Amino acid sequence: MTEVMTIHSPFTDTMRRALGMAGDRSYSKVKESGAYLFTMDPPEEGDMRQEFWDIAVYLLSNRKPSDAVIKTLQNRNKKLKEYQRLDYGALSEIKDLAYSYIKTVKLFDTPEEEEVIRHIPFFEKDGVLYLTCISPDVRYSYAHLQDGTVVFSSEETDPSGIVTMPPELPVHQDRGTTSYIVGIPRTDLLEKAELLTPGALYARIRDHLFRYLDADEHDYELFVYYILYSWYYSKCSTTPYLRFLGDTGKGKSRFLKVISDLCFYPIRASGASSISGIMRFKEKWMGTLLIDESDLKGDQSSPLIKYLNLGFEKDNFFILTDKNDVSRVHLFDPFGPKLIAMRQPFQDTATEGRCLSFSPDETTRDDIPPELPSTYAEEVAVIRALIARFTLEHWPRVSEECMLSCIGNGIEGRLKQMARPLSIILTLFPDGQERFLRYLKSRQEEIKRTRAESYEGIMFNYVLSLALGDEILMSDPEFGKYYYEGRIQAVTSKMITEGLKCSSKSVSRALGGIGMVSRQKRVQTAHGIKNIRALEIPNRRKWLEIMQRYYYDESGGEIPDCPECLRGPEYQVLQTEMAGIESFTKPTGGDAQRFSKPGDGLVQPAHENTSRALSDFTIFQEFAVYHGMSPDLPVHAYVPIPDEDRTELYCRCKGCTASTRSSAMFWIPDRPYNQVCQKHLDEMKYLYEKENPL
Repeated sequence: MTEVMTIHSPFTDTMRRALGMAGDRSYSKVKESGAYLFTMDPPEEGDMRQEFWDIAVYLLSNRKPSDAVIKTLQNRNKKLKEYQRLDYGALSEIKDLAYSYIKTVKLFDTPEEEEVIRHIPFFEKDGVLYLTCISPDVRYSYAHLQDGTVVFSSEETDPSGIVTMPPELPVHQDRGTTSYIVGIPRTDLLEKAELLTPGALYARIRDHLFRYLDADEHDYELFVYYILYSWYYSKCSTTPYLRFLGDTGKGKSRFLKVISDLCFYPIRASGASSISGIMRFKEKWMGTLLIDESDLKGDQSSPLIKYLNLGFEKDNFFILTDKNDVSRVHLFDPFGPKLIAMRQPFQDTATEGRCLSFSPDETTRDDIPPELPSTYAEEVAVIRALIARFTLEHWPRVSEECMLSCIGNGIEGRLKQMARPLSIILTLFPDGQERFLRYLKSRQEEIKRTRAESYEGIMFNYVLSLALGDEILMSDPEFGKYYYEGRIQAVTSKMITEGLKCSSKSVSRALGGIGMVSRQKRVQTAHGIKNIRALEIPNRRKWLEIMQRYYYDESGGEIPDCPECLRGPEYQVLQTEMAGIESFTKPTGGDAQRFSKPGDGLVQPAHENTSRALSDFTIFQEFAVYHGMSPDLPVHAYVPIPDEDRTELYCRCKGCTASTRSSAMFWIPDRPYNQVCQKHLDEMKYLYEKENPL
């Protein structure tokens, strides 16, 4: 204080005592002393009242409630030798003197420019990670590596030069105890934590999960990778969500707790009364958000669903308007890992597509305890410290550029997008690429198996079994007519409706949703050609897409070709069978004159009037599509239909009335419903030779 205290001074006795505790130190110096002493254990000798008073000033200046200050002083008092300890009255007096000092300084001193202090849970500076930690006696500090050793500090200067201090957990308003609703590494355990190899840490986490959870091995693998990834999530631009989906009693809550406890700063804020409460707490700690099914209500218009959809990628801020001042807005960053437990899938497909899902089954293992034991919390704290030590050590080595490639391995796009962020931690494993691909293929097979058992999958696989002849309806009085020479010529929606006992509307919705279409089609039957409405695959790309998603073969065989009866008129073959085709023999003599075209060395057939002239087609593919034939037909494979097979067959080309009774007919024996007359076979040969000149 710069004023001289005289007999007429306005200072009370309490004020004088408080100012006497400060001595000649400024307010800033007292706070600095308190901040330093707060992070240190009390000395064996010294002025305990002075130290306690400095700490009280520091805490009160940071707006700590009085009961929290008393609680902190009591915890520190317990560490003193018995003869040094202060009673509750002395601690309360020290707190009152600290409060009086702060009030006096603000009342009489020239106000200093208030220093801006940020409270950030973690940050990176010069390639070094700073993590918020907590001591057993509830002291907060930053942990970082310095010359290979973990060191702790009560405050730091962030990359922008602003003083930064760790945020603090809330204190219960009545009991005055700290509420551990965020999982923070403990300083005492982190200080002595061993630096494990990636393989050893993986085994340690996996064994812990196995002790309390029942899952398949590749699921444990997913859980471990997600746990480790969550500590590095800020290095990525996208983040998947880990979702536990299942009915009541299947163990969703157990999975949610055990896995989240090892994730980066797990935030248990699901009990918030509003979405803003969840968002504000997430904003304070920027950790792994836990969401319970009770919070998930509504579709894409729900604020929490919007928050989840935005949180998949960086730099998508959730904006709320201040109700008390509509000109102000509050920005929330939803980006970060999230663990979700729910009974039903999301109504919003966008949210559903952001989840790596796991459906737990009721366990049959007797070694899993029905309740978590009393030692569980300490086990979690030890492993969390090991992960924190591992993260501090390897932080500079991990970046988004470390994501492993999965191109050319038949992995679908959504799984790639979900799994690639997890791969950044696999670069730390010597066999990281092998682990990643093995996991992806295993997960891909599981997804395909699950889809094959879904409503759409069951329906499509029934269509496929009919088309391949694995399921035969030849003896059916209604559907037997669609067979010709032992092969089904078309699959209709009614076959699926009758076979699976479902409505035609559900068939149309399910098969249409995966890309199949229903079109009019001319098919050859034992009673002649009929026009029916058949199910078809539009093109080869759609066929491969459907098969990759809904076809599951336990033997791991390759995807079969699309059956002829399912191919639509526009069906495209990406890899043709044209290699090695020999040229066709040109007519000679009079035939050559009849077929020849001036200036053209190709064979051109004589043409009669049909629905479209030959000159309308430039390539064979156009011809085939127009006549409803497959563009991949090997023209060179056509042979005359033998006499024993010459039942009344009609040329399948549009506008043609030729039949086996009136002219020669040709076909490919092992491909049904492809017969053509001599005229159209000549046209096909001409167009093919024109497109593929020798």
